[in-house]
Amino acid sequence: MQFLNVGLSGMTPENLVLLLGLSFFLGLAFEEISPEESSHGPGGVRTFPLLSLSGAAFSVLDPKYLSVFSVGLLVLGLLLFAYYRNAIASPGLKEQPSLLVPVSFLLAYLMGPITLKEPHWVPISLTVASVFFLGARERLHHLAETVPRSEILTVGKFLVLTGIILPILPDHPVTRFLSVTPYQVWKAAVVVSSLSYGSYLVQKILSPKGGFLLAAIMGGFYSSTAATVLLSRRGKEDPSAFREINSAIILANSLMYLRIGLILFLMNPPVARYLAWPLGALFVAGIVVALLVYLGGEHKPVDSEHRLKSNPLELNSAFFFAASYVVISFITIWVRGHFGPSGIYTLAGLVGVTDIVPFILSVAQEGQNSPMTLVFASIMIAASSNNVIKAAYTAMFWGFRPGLASIIALLGLSVGGILVSLTLGAF
Repeated sequence: MQFLNVGLSGMTPENLVLLLGLSFFLGLAFEEISPEESSHGPGGVRTFPLLSLSGAAFSVLDPKYLSVFSVGLLVLGLLLFAYYRNAIASPGLKEQPSLLVPVSFLLAYLMGPITLKEPHWVPISLTVASVFFLGARERLHHLAETVPRSEILTVGKFLVLTGIILPILPDHPVTRFLSVTPYQVWKAAVVVSSLSYGSYLVQKILSPKGGFLLAAIMGGFYSSTAATVLLSRRGKEDPSAFREINSAIILANSLMYLRIGLILFLMNPPVARYLAWPLGALFVAGIVVALLVYLGGEHKPVDSEHRLKSNPLELNSAFFFAASYVVISFITIWVRGHFGPSGIYTLAGLVGVTDIVPFILSVAQEGQNSPMTLVFASIMIAASSNNVIKAAYTAMFWGFRPGLASIIALLGLSVGGILVSLTLGAF
């Protein structure tokens, strides 16, 4: 951010009102934090607007070099240092004083020039984020206790590979046998793993509070196949919850279409826009069926644990997905070259027994060299085949009679995908 040349141009009534409102809001949030952190502080709710106004005024006095503002910042820092040192030396101290107090006052002082110079969304975003962290102490501590240390280290490794390795990977084909680039392969692994990890983390934190509904929603974004198997096994353990489990299985597999759309949008927006309404129609149809099954009779609330155990952000999982993407891309190009569209359709039906995302991405990547109807039909066949396999899993792990609603719905979604392809003239 650049504070230079703030000048009088930024000192407008609108900016002053915004600054007063944001700083007062920040002061109110500071007053609401736990007594252990805010007691005996150097100021209260009135101090925050005064600090922000001081920072704004000092930045205007010398907009070129910010000498007055810098001196004020130095003085404030010394005062806060003296406060913190005195707090540490206080007799009868039960726990280490929090740095939250001095940091909050420094932020209030910096809000002055930030509000005058930057677009309004910048100070508003800073204030909202600060208020969140001020009031989320217990929740953040709970999060730190809930997430295992091994998973935090895994996220750190993955961020290194994403932030450092991804930018330096070549974004051009390295072999004439593949049109996909190393950059695209690893970007796909990052997108899919991150989306799956987000749902996995939510389940890790909230389960068992969310019940079957949470398992279905998050399972649809994590892996609809894994969610189907998990819920089917749970249905066998608790036969009385057959209505809830049936609706959860249908919901999870409906969300598969939304997950496919999100992944395509992040990787290949033109293909995602072309497939938006068919995927959206199947998604809505599945949601409606799940709701009808759930409301079709009496149901009982269930509050037991049913979450996915495997961390999808493990590096082995990311590397396995990247390798699968490369292999499937090579097979797709080879099949298309030797057998044409009929070979692609056959391959789409076969990959339904595995993770269909690598195949979907490889077909979408080849969309620039293939008719869009071929791309769409291949994706629909793969999704439909995958639904048929999941219907079989439901019958296998739960039973045909109790899982009948899920089986019919999954087969119906499969038929719906094929009919939509026929309507668009894909065959």
